[in-house]
Amino acid sequence: MKLWRRVVTLMLTVGFCAVVLWAAETKQELTRRLWPRDHIMKVLKTVEKQKADGLISEKMYQRKKRMLEERLAGTFQPTALSATNPPLNLVQNASFEDYNPNTRRNMSRWDWWGGWAWPTTAEYENYWEDRPEYVKAGKYSARFKCTGKPARTGINQGVPTIEGATGYELTIWAKGEGNNMLHVAFESGARGSFMEKIGPEWRKITVTGKPDAGAKKFNLYIYARGGGTLWIDDARLLPLGVKIED
Repeated sequence: MKLWRRVVTLMLTVGFCAVVLWAAETKQELTRRLWPRDHIMKVLKTVEKQKADGLISEKMYQRKKRMLEERLAGTFQPTALSATNPPLNLVQNASFEDYNPNTRRNMSRWDWWGGWAWPTTAEYENYWEDRPEYVKAGKYSARFKCTGKPARTGINQGVPTIEGATGYELTIWAKGEGNNMLHVAFESGARGSFMEKIGPEWRKITVTGKPDAGAKKFNLYIYARGGGTLWIDDARLLPLGVKIED
């Protein structure tokens, strides 16, 4: 009887260790997909050029360079929300705290290492916001202001799919002024959208995306349509139907 109990205990211990190892492998694989080596090398070159052109300070340059070199070495330990540092968040730079303050108002503040792609447009002023009444979390939010003929501008981010996920839930906080229109969309690998005018008080927006069969990644778009001004902050993207262990 005692031998049988020992065997059962050993089997449970081995099983638990296997689960832990599987979870760790899943985490490592997800990290590699979020930060592939070729992209890290590309960003290192971008940061070097920004420093040479005087677009970023010495302090910011050293911080970004150290982070990227640690990611290459596999020793980076994130201190902000990320997909591999719970609480889980698949969005990079979710509170728009990483930005470049030295470029023009119609240029990108969030470079690749900040996570977001921010196209330039002549009809909108895309800018970082630091007035407390227009910031939901942290020190900054993202602002879209129509300065000409109403059209569309926005930001986007590519996101790797999570194996087994039945969907993805995005939450963001938004507030607006004037004849604005917020449009959030899952595209190119997932489907789901939201489009409404946003009022002057902070509002939590929740949008669900359904993944396409076999998709390896999808794109998340946050658009400003029409006139007026929109502020967004504190984004969070979670997989549904699956749990990633730390």
